[in-house]
Formats: sequence, structure tokens, C-alpha cells
Amino acid sequence: MEARPGRHSASESLTARLADLTGGISVRLRDAARTGLSRTPDPARPSVDAPVTRVAAARARRRRRRAVLAAVAVTGLVTALAYAVRSPASPPRETAPVAAPTVQAPGDRAPVAPVTGDPVSPGGPLLDVDLAPLPGSLSLTDLGTRDWRHWGGTGADSFHRKAGGSGEIQDPGGERLEHNAGACDLQWTDGTPTARQEGARAGVFQRGAGKSFTLGVTGSGDLRTVRLFVGTFSAGARLDLSLSSGGDPAVREVALAAGDRFYQYVIRFRAAPGERLLIRWQALTVTGGQNDGVALQAITVG
Repeated sequence: MEARPGRHSASESLTARLADLTGGISVRLRDAARTGLSRTPDPARPSVDAPVTRVAAARARRRRRRAVLAAVAVTGLVTALAYAVRSPASPPRETAPVAAPTVQAPGDRAPVAPVTGDPVSPGGPLLDVDLAPLPGSLSLTDLGTRDWRHWGGTGADSFHRKAGGSGEIQDPGGERLEHNAGACDLQWTDGTPTARQEGARAGVFQRGAGKSFTLGVTGSGDLRTVRLFVGTFSAGARLDLSLSSGGDPAVREVALAAGDRFYQYVIRFRAAPGERLLIRWQALTVTGGQNDGVALQAITVG
């Protein structure tokens, strides 16, 4: 930003006046000093009043020193005033602008990142299934904190269940055969009609392609974890899961292969009270042997 011309003119005029004043004072002081010196008698010239002359010379020297000191003081004062006049006023210090707090309208709020988590978080109806490893032994008592059921052991129509269980497991029954070929020892300490079992490998099965087991688990509005223990005898099979209230089903398939195979499916579901989780384990194809088909061993609800 350019300075105004009038301000520079006034400064130069004042500076010139101060310089003239300084010069005039200096000239007068020099004249005064010379006058004092001229009045000082020559010490080489003899005089009858020599003492008086020496006093006058001393006074002249003092006046000269005072004149010189005064001239120096005035010159310094004038120089300081001239510098002050010539120096431009210091510009105001600039400060970084501070942004005012923004007021955000309710409809313009910044989007909040969605909270991610387990697919079984609280909410509406839900259905999810995973295939878990099958260890050498499992406790139905520990897994079935709400209810459990085991099939076989004392005949094709026999089963054991949790004493005092919730009764959430439904089994419509049907034609079955008993087997004792399970790959996992199933244990319990709260069963009926047999209270304790250290290691049961019994189960039930059905022969031929197209045969199946169907079960149901009643919902309560809370999250439930169901573990289903099933197998295949030289067959290919499919697990179909759905909720009676509707929604997308969950399907898992096992390819056709010879031999006995057993699986643990971990199902997480949530259904409203009165609604059910529907389970179907069906043989799709078999290799052709007499006892080829699908097997059912146990189920737990926790």
C-alpha cells in the first residue's frame, strides 16, 4: 500500500527546519567559544595583573567546555528528532485469522462411519452358519446350556435330552436306523433317561438318495447358537436352513464321496417368539451301497 504524498512532504520540511536549527546553534556556540579564547591573554606576554589574567583564562576554558558539551547535546537531540520524523510508523502486527465456529444444520451433519462387527449383532431376524472342526470329544452339557438332544444308543427310536431343558428342539420323528459309527465321543452329565454318558458314538441314519431329517428350534427374539452334528455314509448331502418368518435361506452342500464323514455346523439365528429355525439334512446322491445315506447324531442350543 503506497504512503500518502502529504505525509512525506511534512516530514521532509520538519527535518530541514531541525537541520537549520542545529546548524545555527552550532555556529553560535563556536562563535562564543572563539570570543572567549580571543579574550584570553597570551600567557607569553608579561602583565602586571597576571593573576587576574590566569583566572579569566580558566573561566574562558570552562565556558568553552560548557559550550562544546551543550552543542553536542543539542546536536544529539536534533538528530534523534530528525530520525523519529523520518521513520515511518510501524505497521500494525498482522494476526492469523481465526475461523469462526461453524453452525451445522441438522440435515448437513457429517456422515458417521458405520460400526462394523459380528453379523450376529442385535437387530431383526438373522441367520448365519459355519462349518466347525469336529474334535475327538464334546460335552453336550457345556454346549447345550438351554437344551440338547442325542439320538440312538438303545435303538433306532431312542434318544436322550437335557433334563430340565427349555424344550426348544422339535423332532417330528420318522423312519430311522441306528448306527454306532460316529467319529466324536459325545458326553453329558445332565441327561435323561440316562443322566451321565462318558462317550456316545451312536446315532441314527436313513438309506438312499432323497431321504432326510427335519428339525426345528423355537425362537425367542434373542440370539441363539445351535450346533448340529450330522454325517454322510458314501453320499452327497445338502443342509437347508431357513426361518419360518421368511427371509433368505442358508444352504451348505457336501460333495459325493465314499466312506463315512461327520460334520459340526454352527448356526446362529434370531427369530421372534413363536417363529422357528427350520433345519433339513438331505441325501442328494449315494454311491449305491445298501446303507448309503445321511446320519443324525445330536443337536445343542446355547
